[in-house]
Amino acid sequence: MQKFLRNIFLLVGTMTFLMGRAYANDHMFPSLPQAAQAIHFDGKGFIIHGKRTFIVSGSLHYDRVPKAQWRDRLLRMKRAGFNCVQTYVFWNVQEPEPDTFNFKGRANLNAFLKLAHSMGMYATVRVGPYSCAEWDSGGYPVWLRSVKGLLVRQPNKPFEDALKPYFRKLLPIVAENQINHGGSVIMVQLENEHPLGWGTDMPNQYFHFLLDEARKYGIEVPTFFSGEHHGSDPAGNTPWSSSKRVNPWYTTEFWPGWYTLYGDLSPSDYRFFTRGTWKIIAYGGNGYNYYMLVGSSNFDYYNNDEDAASYDYAGAIGQAGDLRPIYYRFKKAAMFARSMESVLEDSDNSTAEYSNAASNPQIAVTARTAPAGSIVFLDNNTKTVQLTSLSTGTQQFNGLKVLSGEIRPVVLNYKLLPGVTMKACTPRLLSITQQGRITTMVVYDPTGEKGTVQFSVAGAHDFMGAPAAWNHQRDAVTLDLTANAHPQDYSFAAGGHVVRVLSMNEKMADRTWSVEAGGVHYVICGPHYVGDASVKGGTLHVVSETPAGDA
Repeated sequence: MQKFLRNIFLLVGTMTFLMGRAYANDHMFPSLPQAAQAIHFDGKGFIIHGKRTFIVSGSLHYDRVPKAQWRDRLLRMKRAGFNCVQTYVFWNVQEPEPDTFNFKGRANLNAFLKLAHSMGMYATVRVGPYSCAEWDSGGYPVWLRSVKGLLVRQPNKPFEDALKPYFRKLLPIVAENQINHGGSVIMVQLENEHPLGWGTDMPNQYFHFLLDEARKYGIEVPTFFSGEHHGSDPAGNTPWSSSKRVNPWYTTEFWPGWYTLYGDLSPSDYRFFTRGTWKIIAYGGNGYNYYMLVGSSNFDYYNNDEDAASYDYAGAIGQAGDLRPIYYRFKKAAMFARSMESVLEDSDNSTAEYSNAASNPQIAVTARTAPAGSIVFLDNNTKTVQLTSLSTGTQQFNGLKVLSGEIRPVVLNYKLLPGVTMKACTPRLLSITQQGRITTMVVYDPTGEKGTVQFSVAGAHDFMGAPAAWNHQRDAVTLDLTANAHPQDYSFAAGGHVVRVLSMNEKMADRTWSVEAGGVHYVICGPHYVGDASVKGGTLHVVSETPAGDA
């Protein structure tokens, strides 16, 4: 059944893509000058406040989640490495009757966007006017039916006249919350999955009208029409070059579930959607949005004719807030992408340079290279574990295990700190966290193999922790390690900084969290989930969760 559903996803994704392909592109309208310092992009990636930023996003529809649970769901996203939330705005909720507006309770968009900002997250807002989203009438208010001569989704004055009061109320709320005004909103989508115009194409006056209204009411961040790169495997099968692109590659709807599903996915789906995520990262993607990441509910009578109350979608975060196994897979990919954003958001395809790097012909190789470093991805799309060596031209690493279905990243020549370059990292990298003058790398391994982390260090350096694991000659520093359930701490000091490597197995990596409290960043190992964290009297206090079966 799951395989059948996945094939349906692929078919629908292909149809949707082809439907728009004849008329559309995947471009975005750039920020207006007044927003460009806060949010900008080029063909290689997104730039937020001058910093190359990988967008890891998930869909959470604020009106489908009780307001009292908004913070909990956003925090579960943030703890898994997500830095952005995407939401629809449903017209029929916000204007249930002509000129009668509802922005209270679950419908309080302004409160939702401000909450996201207060939690250090960005937001993409899909303002419609049409949404789809398995929502009653796709978000159109029922009273539109009584407007004489009204035709939707095309040049039509009665429709425009009906929409103008709503946009006059809605768009200033979104504009107020834009990142260049100190808010969370970094992108705005107009319309949704229109058969004529995606990206920046405007085939008729209807599209010009929508963009003009957005500009009139202060939308200054990047905008685009409809979705971009929808599908259950949106990256396809070929790495792409960034050199000729004018905008980032981004998917607004990566479907790791479906609206007819509830609960956990099958192990084969774990593999499929995990590969889909890593393909985006390995092929040159600059961000992605899971639709849906957070399961939710259709309150009142807003469900469409195919759904009732549940909109669980088999999300990584379930309708009840439960964390499914795929949540932890998505977490590992998200934290890696966020840690390596200086490469991924400024890179081009360097696969040809490493085409013969793997000794095993069953392993496909892709690579991305930027001024900040390179990442080589070892792709095993077979049904068995594969063993390979990796030759970088100057070095060779033997005995690398690549799990069935895995796309394994190996980081090369990464500029970690001034005077410290990570020459190679063969274990899987989970995260890099800056803790004052300590830079903490978390690496893990699911197979028990020995890993190697190599550094080039300018100047003197002192070793701490377990010095027997270090091998150093002049400016070359090598750490040989084997992961186990208890995190192993290896550190060295250089140039007034401390580089710390925490090594662990995959199970412990799933239970390792990057948390900020009291203005300090912490790395916490052990709990199944870490929620709220605070510092009281100089002591870190955290709220953690343990599944009942593991209590």
